[in-house]
Amino acid sequence: MEFSRVMDVLVICVPVFAVLGLGKLLGLKGKIKEEHCQFINWLVYTFSLPSLIFNEVAKQRFDMFLDPAVVVMPLIGLLIVVLLTMAIAKVNGFKGGFAASFVYGTYWANATYIGLPLCQNAFGSPGLAKAAIYNGFVLPFFILIGYLLIGFYGAGTGDQRMGARIKKAFLNPVLLSAVAGVGVALIAEQFRTEEGGLNLPMPVIASATLFGSFLKMIGGMGLPLALLSIGASLKWEQTRSHLGALSWSVGCKLLLTPLITLVLIRSFCPGASAVALGVTTILAGTPSAVAMYVISCQVGVERGFVSSMLVISTALSVITIPIWVYVVTGM
Repeated sequence: MEFSRVMDVLVICVPVFAVLGLGKLLGLKGKIKEEHCQFINWLVYTFSLPSLIFNEVAKQRFDMFLDPAVVVMPLIGLLIVVLLTMAIAKVNGFKGGFAASFVYGTYWANATYIGLPLCQNAFGSPGLAKAAIYNGFVLPFFILIGYLLIGFYGAGTGDQRMGARIKKAFLNPVLLSAVAGVGVALIAEQFRTEEGGLNLPMPVIASATLFGSFLKMIGGMGLPLALLSIGASLKWEQTRSHLGALSWSVGCKLLLTPLITLVLIRSFCPGASAVALGVTTILAGTPSAVAMYVISCQVGVERGFVSSMLVISTALSVITIPIWVYVVTGM
């Protein structure tokens, strides 16, 4: 194991988990309260992340978005893990909300709040752009399949109809900002010169530069705030039963899902760039998403089990994510 690579991994991972830990400490001290977390989540989700994603996507070349390693292979890996886990749930007689959460806990990743800073630290602006595309076009399927599983197992007590839930999953600021960014990148491609520059009037370029600087500032504040909020909101709600199920869901989330994703990319996308391979694998291996817990609470699905999944996967990811970062940065 090369010391320089180990240091690179530490530089990538330690700041992210240190801010998470700071958030937890501030939460324990009562400095970050529930209402603070709600405001931070609203601010980050509505303004900061869309600004960050739009800014990073819009300034990329359009051809970088046509990358099956980032937008196709993760979904194939997701379906493999879901079908395997549904079979295990059937064999074990899991039903209702417990079966649904057992299955969607295997893939529903925190690819935004934890994934974006990791990819930015690991691969710089190109990594952040790839991660933005992943968040914009893969993440909505996490939510969609989660709702479909809840409906399939006849779980949940929420009043909102399935169609409204699915519509809400796709009409969200993260997806819309990514789509808008792709649209701007496509328009800009029509004015790109052979040298790679843009043949546009100087006032247009100046305005775009100033607007991009504003979006960068708004977006830059979001990731640290989001990590603080996640750390403060992590609460242990004991689940003493179903430890086997909990182990499987967390193990899939941190180990099996990223492994399958990595194998799929290496097998079917041999020409994938190191950035695409690394970003997609890292994002697949991030811990359970806070959104999974929030939606589970909203529809009345296994709050204690999902909360335990969130806390345990986040804690263990301190070990597993550096391993994945070490693996993909060496390829």
